[in-house]
Amino acid sequence: MEKNIFILHSLNGDTLSMWGKDIKDEFSQKGFNVTLPEFPIRADSKYEKFETILEKYIENGDLNSNSIVIAHSIGNAYFVRFCEEKNFVPNSYIAVAPGAVYEYPSSRTDYIVEVKKQAYVKKKSLDYMKNIECEKYCLYSDEDDKNIEKFTRFIDDTNSKGIYLKNYNHFDGYHDIYKVPELNELINSLL
Repeated sequence: MEKNIFILHSLNGDTLSMWGKDIKDEFSQKGFNVTLPEFPIRADSKYEKFETILEKYIENGDLNSNSIVIAHSIGNAYFVRFCEEKNFVPNSYIAVAPGAVYEYPSSRTDYIVEVKKQAYVKKKSLDYMKNIECEKYCLYSDEDDKNIEKFTRFIDDTNSKGIYLKNYNHFDGYHDIYKVPELNELINSLL
């Protein structure tokens, strides 16, 4: 079975029309299967809904042991939990600005409080990810500098290689991040 690319988008889903689309366009043209599913967004973002969708992709073979999985923001919390619960091991895993993995103080009072609360990753899921045999990377950038500890913690907790990229903020639509050439280069090195 050939290597393929599978992308889990962020809470707002902007990954779909931003750099996720760039990856799909570039690597599909090179003949690779790139899966960029739509998951529920914002207040509807729940682990159980992600789990159901991910299981369908396992069943149809688009998500498998040859997948290079790229997860953005909250997609990382869901993917790490899914791997542990389903005993799933991808070919490689790239965490992009992992969000909602750990509980951190926040002044927000909107829907995101409840979404993040159900997304926080338990130690056993992080331990599972730390111990699986696959290449793991964590891309993070300057918008989150005030919370740099959460990324170094994630890197340690998952035994990932950290890659700091300046000026990508949270790799999101609020900052018009349509392409991440360094991410495409990393994918090329894994194929």
